[in-house]
Amino acid sequence: MMNCQFVFLLLVIYMLYLFVGAAIFSVLEQPYEEQLREKVLNMWDDFLEIHPCLSEEKLEDFLRTALLVKSFGVSVLRNISGFEVKWDFVSSLFFAGTTLTTIGYGHPFPISLSGKVFCVFYCLIGIPFTLSLLSIVAQKLTIFLRDRPLHYFHHRWNTSNNKLEWIHAIVVISILCLFSFFIPAIFFNFLEENWGYADALYFCFISLSTVGLGDYVPGERSGQRLPALYKLLVVGYLLLGLVCVFLMVEIFKNLLKHNQILSLFLLGYEAGRQDEEIDHVSTNDSEVPFAPRNDETTRRRVTHSASPNEKSYGSISPSRAPAIIT
Repeated sequence: MMNCQFVFLLLVIYMLYLFVGAAIFSVLEQPYEEQLREKVLNMWDDFLEIHPCLSEEKLEDFLRTALLVKSFGVSVLRNISGFEVKWDFVSSLFFAGTTLTTIGYGHPFPISLSGKVFCVFYCLIGIPFTLSLLSIVAQKLTIFLRDRPLHYFHHRWNTSNNKLEWIHAIVVISILCLFSFFIPAIFFNFLEENWGYADALYFCFISLSTVGLGDYVPGERSGQRLPALYKLLVVGYLLLGLVCVFLMVEIFKNLLKHNQILSLFLLGYEAGRQDEEIDHVSTNDSEVPFAPRNDETTRRRVTHSASPNEKSYGSISPSRAPAIIT
């Protein structure tokens, strides 16, 4: 019953979190949407006024087709260069890497039916394999970056584990954030001419959180220098960055064990479920009519009447106790 109440409380909090986020996004973004719509309508009217021979229907059909082709990742400009092909090997590798890591910028995406079918089966195997691999690597790195240093400093400085874990976690997470978000944002700010530092930092966070909104995609700028090498480096950055994120999650999970409020909120249901399983196993064990002889703990719970032919080594029956010779 307690677990049901806990789950219901989490659902209520999550729904409230969704509604609050939706309200804030609506307040922040709707004014800019109205401004852009008004700007486009003014451009539309000005263009038709300058070109009276062009009908509004033809212009609308042309723009609809051009936007559809653009959504497929194909440029509609005539001065396209060979580096802007969207499905060469390096671009396809970039697509495979961002898809298997569940980032999925959505640019480009498969156009053909065969490509869509292959993408489904490719992701069915590739996504679990990729996430499992990244998680395993992060767990192995946790041993070298968390367990061993904590063991060394605990015995060297004789500091409490709780205090030492918090200090270590703050230092390690700060370093990981520096090399995962803040330093890469400097390079993206330099390589992408139309990205500010805030835009680059936003891209790093959206990518490594596997949200991948697709509003910022590296290497899509026309005239990008060494685009193939650049996209390969971006794929490597995403994989290493996700390992760092998984590592931060592992460190944070270990901190929850020493915080009663957070562990009750985030780990309480799991702990309760494990307690129920232990109680269920203990109840079933108490109904077992016999127990193996090598299990001393279980044997002591079995009554003598359950196995009359078996000698009892855990206690001596008073009726069979030897007489004391005086």
